[in-house]
Amino acid sequence: MLDLSFLDPPIEVAASGPRLESILTRLRNHGMRAYPASNPIDFDATEPLLIDMESLPSGLRDRDILLNEGAERRPLVLLTPDTQTAEGLDVLIVSRDSDLEMLKARLTSLVRRQARTAEFRIRMETAASFGAADVQPVSERRPEVLYLGDGGAGFFALRSALKAHDIPVTAALTLRTAADYLKSGRFAAVLADLTPGGGDAANHVDWTRAEASLTGTPLFVLTQPGADLSEAHLTALMVSTDLVEQSGDAEALAGRISRAISQHAASAPVLPAQLQATPSVDPDTGLFHREFIKAHLDRQISLSSERGEPLCVLTIKLDDSHTSRLPDLAQLTRTCVRDTDCIAHFGNGTIIISTPHTPYRGAVRLAERLMTKLTRSPEFDGLSLSWRVVEKRSYHTAGTLLAEGLSGPYTREYAA
Repeated sequence: MLDLSFLDPPIEVAASGPRLESILTRLRNHGMRAYPASNPIDFDATEPLLIDMESLPSGLRDRDILLNEGAERRPLVLLTPDTQTAEGLDVLIVSRDSDLEMLKARLTSLVRRQARTAEFRIRMETAASFGAADVQPVSERRPEVLYLGDGGAGFFALRSALKAHDIPVTAALTLRTAADYLKSGRFAAVLADLTPGGGDAANHVDWTRAEASLTGTPLFVLTQPGADLSEAHLTALMVSTDLVEQSGDAEALAGRISRAISQHAASAPVLPAQLQATPSVDPDTGLFHREFIKAHLDRQISLSSERGEPLCVLTIKLDDSHTSRLPDLAQLTRTCVRDTDCIAHFGNGTIIISTPHTPYRGAVRLAERLMTKLTRSPEFDGLSLSWRVVEKRSYHTAGTLLAEGLSGPYTREYAA
């Protein structure tokens, strides 16, 4: 039988004695290419690192883990029942050995979250280089939550507890219903109930299509410690923003959900709407302007190379006879992209979207999602445009990556 385990995602394990072999075996049995950590540990590496706090190897016994600036690039997992060990740090806490079966899915979520935080940091740097020192939030609206699940007694108790935190909750049974609700733009997060008490709804959701349906809305999944997870549940974990464990009473759970939403909002990348009065934004479209995307793409390329993550540029070009529709197209495009995607008007009816942490196929799906939305919008009848996706390679600079996207070949002309 052909052994394809070399294709599994790698993870280093810092542990010793019998614990090391036990952890390695569990991880390998659940789709991870686990191997013992180097000595000393290289915190500048990019592969995930799991540290077993029970059997810390020599050099780490003082539990003073070197979580320095270099470690920000490295996804970190702590295997410990003490959930306060890394308070304030963006690391994964695995409290039981049995929960290692979820680690592959949870790491996918952590890497996506860290990529978002990194994009926030470098976009602030780019904005500051254009004179935007103090960026204000777009709005201070209260964080409404969309609950996805069958509900039950636990749901009503949680809804009451969240209401005490001034967080209204609306329930949806299916992903399609959730997508319809999200069109209102009033929800700050989706909470998917994967607990046994949440019913069977999550098992009937096609989580592989969730990202398109949620259109950038953060997805938090609610799980019960020790409960068996189906393949659908594990897929939900992979596309989620974060996991919230159902432990304690409803009030304690509501507090954890509230903090998770607030922390996610605090790491949101700067959007054009927050910089309208600065030189960063094109006044005709409300998008970032040409010089901003050129400067920012330099930072995105450096970060992508440093973290070993994909980066794509989507170029959308309006037909010359339809450039007067550019402001309308810009408005529609903003509703289709994630907050991590940097969208700019490059001039001459051309929109550039840089998509960090996104491979070629993902950027193509974004373009196709936009084309589908154009088709379903009567106000864009007769609009002609074309698009092209270019994925960053090791030889690309910001200039050559943009030039390749602008030079074509484009898709055949698309008519809405």
